[in-house]
Amino acid sequence: MSDVFDRYHTWLAARTERPAEVIRGLHGDCDRVRLDAEGLAAKNWPVNFPADLPVQKGDRLAWGGYDEDRAIYDSPVFVPESGEPRTIHLGIDIFAAAGSEVLAPLAGRVHSFQDNANVKDYGPTILLEHAVDGLTFWTLYGHLSRESLDGLSIGQPVETGDRIAWLGAADVNGGWTPHLHFQVILDILDKSGDYPGVFKRSERDQWKRICPDPAGLLGLA
Repeated sequence: MSDVFDRYHTWLAARTERPAEVIRGLHGDCDRVRLDAEGLAAKNWPVNFPADLPVQKGDRLAWGGYDEDRAIYDSPVFVPESGEPRTIHLGIDIFAAAGSEVLAPLAGRVHSFQDNANVKDYGPTILLEHAVDGLTFWTLYGHLSRESLDGLSIGQPVETGDRIAWLGAADVNGGWTPHLHFQVILDILDKSGDYPGVFKRSERDQWKRICPDPAGLLGLA
């Protein structure tokens, strides 16, 4: 795993092509938000969470959340009957209006997709597989609309900047404020259509090497 992690960061550092915006406006003037305890207490969130964002397509975006320890994960999806809960968020959340287009930040193919319909889960989810310079990794797109899964097929090619989905509303996206959960994955394990995005504190360092910060890939670093 260490070799893949190092090769991914070597490729990323050498990359000269600017990634496409995964949601239009992301490379502009956006709000940075935190949904850990300190961020929520500081009221740096621009609207009440998790109520729907009162914005229209094309308005100012908000993003953040990688490696945050969040108390908002309180459903059975994250809290087992016994043992350590999962609270460490290892994706980036990009908040925009339901119906906003989701674009592929780089070329690849459809690896898998499904509707993860549990409360506070991803809702409709797509995973893409990318093969670049002898390196294979995956990106996950969660909290989509159900229409995003229509007509998809495993292995379907995707080009940089292609529209791959639309953001879902709270009634289909797991019950969240409309947003995209975007995650980089260096080891897909045996997963298909789903992949954990929140991890135990005790396993934080291990999983950060499997799911590195997506900011660089998205052109946010």
